[in-house]
Amino acid sequence: MAFFIITVVALAAYFDLKSRRIPNWLTYSALAISFICPSPFQVLAIAIGFISALIFGKYVGAGDIKLAVVISIWSHILNLSQYWIYFALLLGGISGLGYRQKSIAFAPYMAVGILAANLARSKGFI
Repeated sequence: MAFFIITVVALAAYFDLKSRRIPNWLTYSALAISFICPSPFQVLAIAIGFISALIFGKYVGAGDIKLAVVISIWSHILNLSQYWIYFALLLGGISGLGYRQKSIAFAPYMAVGILAANLARSKGFI
């Protein structure tokens, strides 16, 4: 199942870099598949994602929020490190300041955040 989340995040990063959009079919299908074995965490993650979309919708793309919900649910299901969000925000923030762009494709930073968090976990840093 780890191959599934890697595929979803890689496709999201590709589409985000190419067109600055993450397709709904990708995020919604990943959410639907996650409900094969539902948990209260999944409902909480979706509720937080919905509230975040309402509050921060002007500043963060809806596709990025949906992808973050998918990643957090699948990281929880697969018992992966949840520190990916810190790495993604740090890298994306530094990039945004460095390039001074109005918007950035954030999905690649989430992908790198997942890799960095799980690499740090496997090496015993976190």
